[in-house]
Amino acid sequence: MDKVKAYTAFWNGFGLKAYDETSVPDNSVMPYITFEMMEDDFDNSLALTASIWYRSTSWTESVEKANEIRNAIGKGGKIVPYDGGAFWIKKGRPWAQHMAEDNDDSVRRTIINIEVEFID
Repeated sequence: MDKVKAYTAFWNGFGLKAYDETSVPDNSVMPYITFEMMEDDFDNSLALTASIWYRSTSWTESVEKANEIRNAIGKGGKIVPYDGGAFWIKKGRPWAQHMAEDNDDSVRRTIINIEVEFID
């Protein structure tokens, strides 16, 4: 599995459909996850974000999903292998923040910050 497929599989591993933030289908239905996708070389670290999207009057589901992802990454990070190397995904700072949607009060978006290091 190449880098892009392995990274996409990581985000799809949380029970929600996950999309590269630049390719969310027009007909997508919340809840879902969007993520930044960037590639780099060995021993380089990137600060990236992912967003958890729910349509709700409460933040509960979004917070629970962010906590699920935090637990999967763990205190020491999570190694995600791919053909020829691996990602080391670590929690970023701040971990998460809530964002309101200006055009729709029922949209709950939680942005999570991660750091990805390439281990080729």
